[in-house]
Amino acid sequence: MKFFVLGNNRELSVAEIEAVTGVHEFASREGDVLLLETDQTGPQLQDRLAGTIKVGSVVGELNKWDKEACADLIGAMIDPELPRVEFGVSVYDAGNAHRAKELRKESQRLGLEIKRRVKESGRPVRLVTSREKTLSAVVVATNKLLERGGEFVLVVTKESILIGQTEAVQDFEAWGKRDFGRPARDAQSGMLPPKLARMMVNLSGADPIHSTLLDPFCGSGTVLMEAILLGFTKVIGSDISEKAMEDTKANLDWLAAQGGAMPPIELSVSPAQTLVLSEPVDAIVTETYLGPALHGREHPDFLKRNLASLATLYRDAFGALANLVKPGSTAVVAFPVFQSKTGEQEVATRSMLESLGWKVERRLRYERAGQHVEREIFVMRRG
Repeated sequence: MKFFVLGNNRELSVAEIEAVTGVHEFASREGDVLLLETDQTGPQLQDRLAGTIKVGSVVGELNKWDKEACADLIGAMIDPELPRVEFGVSVYDAGNAHRAKELRKESQRLGLEIKRRVKESGRPVRLVTSREKTLSAVVVATNKLLERGGEFVLVVTKESILIGQTEAVQDFEAWGKRDFGRPARDAQSGMLPPKLARMMVNLSGADPIHSTLLDPFCGSGTVLMEAILLGFTKVIGSDISEKAMEDTKANLDWLAAQGGAMPPIELSVSPAQTLVLSEPVDAIVTETYLGPALHGREHPDFLKRNLASLATLYRDAFGALANLVKPGSTAVVAFPVFQSKTGEQEVATRSMLESLGWKVERRLRYERAGQHVEREIFVMRRG
């Protein structure tokens, strides 16, 4: 059984795991982790997923807390050939938050017991701890725990305590480099975070090896970059803005310079409503134009005109885009949800999109504190 430590947007993280693994029945989906059966390896899964912090395997179970038995299990997992051992212990809630909190206090004593045993074998040993309630991916990676000893995880369910070992953690350096190291970033027009772009590409369910992906509002090319890294056969990007297309080209050139294979890429300056393709695509993944930047002090009349303008754009664009995908293909689209004094205001609606030939299968919210505009992710299929 695999455990997945989920990111901040839990619902999106679970949906992404479902799309990538094809598994929809879980041993547990409560608390901080997701538990499921899959044949895919931890490194394979972590390399593809953006909404998951850690992946590992469950190797044992305790019906009640027993420090000695737990130390026996973990000690057996530490490579006896390592000349020096560095390890850490984290505790996660999977449906029993109170018990997990208690075991976090016990985990320090558990770590010291394991350290004592390793030290008795004649090897130098270091127990890595953190002021946070669990070891972060950054702590695990920077201390190279997976190579030098391991991170061992206690997953506390309603029925028992599962003992696991982390197999892979999120590559925070690579994500940060693509987010902040790319040459073209335009905060004024809005920036789709690379992690969200990757989750959206995964939510399409398209098999990268045999698929062409289209982003008709490609902005600075974030979706295209993530699709390329996942191995899509071909990617197509278009945008009404010439500057956006220049930014996309700069970022894709930067990505190519990092090494790795680059598929055929088609780029064009075009409104989504009048885009023409030589053949239909397998998936559309995009963040639509969200409208002008907001500051939270806009007059209600301005917001009303903005909503009407965006509704017209979306109706025209997605009516036309429905003709550019193969029947049964999926579109994953981020639409804005505006926060105002009178409450939430949506632009895209299920009835609008289904009247254009799309079947809405799922809606997922992506939000961050302090934002005036949130994103509603629509997963929809062409009828």
